[in-house]
Amino acid sequence: MSALNFSRRRALLGGLAALSACAVAPAAWALSQPQRANGRLLVVFLRGGLDGLFAFGPTADPQFAEWRPSLSRPLLNEGKALGRSGFAAHPALTPLADLFARGELSFAPCFGTTDASRSHFQAQDLFELGNGQTSGRSGWLARAAQAAGGEVRCVGFGGEQPLILQGAPLGRVEAMPLGGNGRQVRSDRALDAIRAMHAQQASGAAIEQALATQSELDRIGGMDPQAARGANGVAGFPKLAARMAQVLRSDPRLGLAFIDLGGFDTHAGQAASLGRSLPPLAEGLLALRDGLGDAEWRRTQVLVCSEFGRTVRENGTQGSDHGHGGLALLLGGALGRLGGGRLLGDFSGLAEAALHQRRDLPVRLDWRSVLGRLLQESQGFSAATLAEVLPGMPGLA
Repeated sequence: MSALNFSRRRALLGGLAALSACAVAPAAWALSQPQRANGRLLVVFLRGGLDGLFAFGPTADPQFAEWRPSLSRPLLNEGKALGRSGFAAHPALTPLADLFARGELSFAPCFGTTDASRSHFQAQDLFELGNGQTSGRSGWLARAAQAAGGEVRCVGFGGEQPLILQGAPLGRVEAMPLGGNGRQVRSDRALDAIRAMHAQQASGAAIEQALATQSELDRIGGMDPQAARGANGVAGFPKLAARMAQVLRSDPRLGLAFIDLGGFDTHAGQAASLGRSLPPLAEGLLALRDGLGDAEWRRTQVLVCSEFGRTVRENGTQGSDHGHGGLALLLGGALGRLGGGRLLGDFSGLAEAALHQRRDLPVRLDWRSVLGRLLQESQGFSAATLAEVLPGMPGLA
């Protein structure tokens, strides 16, 4: 493939991404207005299903090495202990372990949704809709933006509008693409419509070739392109995070923000693939903290999570398969009741009897309970407002 053709296809993919973003018609509704709390919530969503046990693993549990004879080695040999929690951070995440020690990070090893399908798409939809279902008119962050009122701005740092931001009234959610080289086209109804419109034209062949090129690049990188849903690649996260910090710091009214990253579906050769993905994840989170500065960091909460975790046992190709409960990280200088330097929720160990369906980590901390607490503290949402934004929330974490 020539460099010129490759560049044209990248430009075409960028144009398709922008068209997909514009193809969603928002719907309006009314929510009660909260008391302004002057905080900020940023959600960093890792598409593909991060193996939380490879990132923050229970090194004090004797079953850890037995279930994961190869995947446990980096943490057992070089991991950084997370206080007295019995967990250690992967060597690539040592900077996050340092934040834990300073009280600026907490983690939940058994975080997740009620979905047990192990399907990327159902689990992602359930998380993003926030209504306990896999269908709905709006994403939970769009509803939060509406409930927060005109004093708060909500921004998505991507080239397209993901489900979590869909359905907000016009002007309540802004799309702010920061990385022109890392964008991918989402596989959704908007893209299907674009392909159908160009199917009988010369442009149709170019579009199909560009999509095929993207799929090939994803395959080479070990990422399921469908699972990533057009998210930015994690390799570019440090630069994106630095730009995000500049934007957020320049406008304190940006109280709600979202970015998604792809590259975490690791069925084979996981040590190598996550060995490439975890360093830029940590670097990006530190770049965000440093770029915001002390004053803005003290009013910021960052949630990092994925649609589900992975199997406790490693598979025959030294990877892991789709699971249930997974890892959530909470960072910031305004963690409130979720306090820094803590293990959140319950962890019952890796004995087979303690596992979900005898293979996965269970979900001990419902995603809506964490989101509810973060929205209450950052945006001042009342119980009534939280019930509208996150229907079915079982209680606050």
